[in-house]
Amino acid sequence: MRRATRLPFSGILLLAGSYSSGNWAAECQIQRGYAGIEGISSHTSDSLWQFDGPSFRNNTIANLYLSGVGRCTLTETLSIKAQASGEYAIQAHQPGALEDKRHQGLGILNEAVVSWAASDSLYIDAGKVRKTSGYLFSVTPLDLLSNISGNIRGVRVFGLGDRWRNFYDEGAYGISSSLYRNEGTYTLAAFPRLKRNDQRQEAGSEWNALLRTNSTDRYYASYTATGLKAFNPTFSILTGNQKTLALGTSGNLTDSLILSVEGSLSHGQTWRHLDGDAARAMRQYDYMQEPYKIRSNGVQGDIGVGLRYTTTDQTEYGAEYYGQSQGYSRSQWQDNFDTIRFVNGGYGKLLSPQQAAGLRPSYQQYSRMMAAETDNVGRSGNLLGKHYLTLYTRTNKEQVGSIDWSVSGMANLVDGSHVLNLHLSTPLKHNIEVYTGVAASFGSKESEFGTFGEKGNIYAGMRINW
Repeated sequence: MRRATRLPFSGILLLAGSYSSGNWAAECQIQRGYAGIEGISSHTSDSLWQFDGPSFRNNTIANLYLSGVGRCTLTETLSIKAQASGEYAIQAHQPGALEDKRHQGLGILNEAVVSWAASDSLYIDAGKVRKTSGYLFSVTPLDLLSNISGNIRGVRVFGLGDRWRNFYDEGAYGISSSLYRNEGTYTLAAFPRLKRNDQRQEAGSEWNALLRTNSTDRYYASYTATGLKAFNPTFSILTGNQKTLALGTSGNLTDSLILSVEGSLSHGQTWRHLDGDAARAMRQYDYMQEPYKIRSNGVQGDIGVGLRYTTTDQTEYGAEYYGQSQGYSRSQWQDNFDTIRFVNGGYGKLLSPQQAAGLRPSYQQYSRMMAAETDNVGRSGNLLGKHYLTLYTRTNKEQVGSIDWSVSGMANLVDGSHVLNLHLSTPLKHNIEVYTGVAASFGSKESEFGTFGEKGNIYAGMRINW
């Protein structure tokens, strides 16, 4: 099991809570958290990926998870806040070749921040700082500081419904400052590279925490206006290894209808693409060490537009469009799937059985690399295509005896593949919740959401909140 820290989270708070000397008198408490257990029935269809055993396998999974947030107040101006999460998954059968271990745990230090109130309007944070931005439900071009997710392949915490990524979301080590003025909020942040990433051809679930959060240099600045009546824009800029300028705003068109718009421009690509020349060379039996690259030339842009309507009983209905210039074109998709087919057995069509058998281990390594690179794009919160439509609706009553539900779906408008999520929950008491739902993806073997085969997960569980 990976550990985000050697000292248990509760131990940190107990140590800090027991310290008192002179001007330092720490007051610590667990502010909130939850723990749960869920059962998952996982189903998968055939895919293009071929290994000696199945690439993916139908399975039954028990998943235990825990997350907690604590805070220590050291002085009137100095405090410590931390959040840690962990899960342990037990699968009934040996997972497939492109899935993780049968018994596997994951520990995450989501956040660990020392905060100093330098004045009534200036705040400085240092440590493992988590910063999120954006107004949209699906993909948020304003969120320039997201990190790659370390979730186990084939398993995730379903208890949070469409907010499942929050469980795995973790900050990066660095420093941030925020200045609050009448005209708006100013933010500066720096997250330096602390470890070089030499594992990009492996799935992000195999990376350690520093590779997920601090493998690049990132320097960030933003301004959010507060003086306008309807729409208050946010301007953000990211420099370092990636150079991006983002703009977003959200505001009421009516009392019940909210419009959100976000967009960004980047110098070059922001995620690793399969290089066309390298892909063709691979299909000609040439060895390519780095077939995936980030091209730094040109300008790439993306945009998200969303409408959200809220009824008097707090039911939300939303629709969003997302588009990006760096998504794969139709010819690039074809190049991608031709190469996937080639490394998963296609190389043997022009060879004798003896020659194909000799090359099989090498092409299986290519296959694992392509699967990992494809998976990592999604782990970083990106999409591979150009045009998407998302529809969603949800309630948030949180009342004993009532059922809350959320339904969402995203479709790739070019290849027609899509993902669907249904989540139902009801509180048994004020702090105990039971839930059930379905998460599924549909599409042909040569589509974005069907690349690893069509998937279906049926789940049910119970969670205790505090």
